[in-house]
Amino acid sequence: MAIARYWLTEDDGPFAAVLNVLEAFYHPGSRYDNFEVFVQRARAAVPEDVELANFRRELVQLLQGEREGLHPKALATAAAYDQRNDDEFPQWLWCELYPSEPLPRQS
Repeated sequence: MAIARYWLTEDDGPFAAVLNVLEAFYHPGSRYDNFEVFVQRARAAVPEDVELANFRRELVQLLQGEREGLHPKALATAAAYDQRNDDEFPQWLWCELYPSEPLPRQS
């Protein structure tokens, strides 16, 4: 069951950067047109890309288990992923976006 998409109106909400990017580039309504563009953008790692820098910082937090304030259904709602859970999806996403970098681990 989906939840209200607070990240669309609260830019400073918990994990708003990662949720907004997932909604825009991975959610089924946009995935087929935008995901490859996003992968290229992530791999380009342009320092001036503030949105992507914030996304990456929050994705690292998720991978390290720092999920304070994140609604339990927020990732699934933003990405509408299937066949993955809230632990597997961020790992898969990291490997898709940054294949030459090791997966961030809990500290």
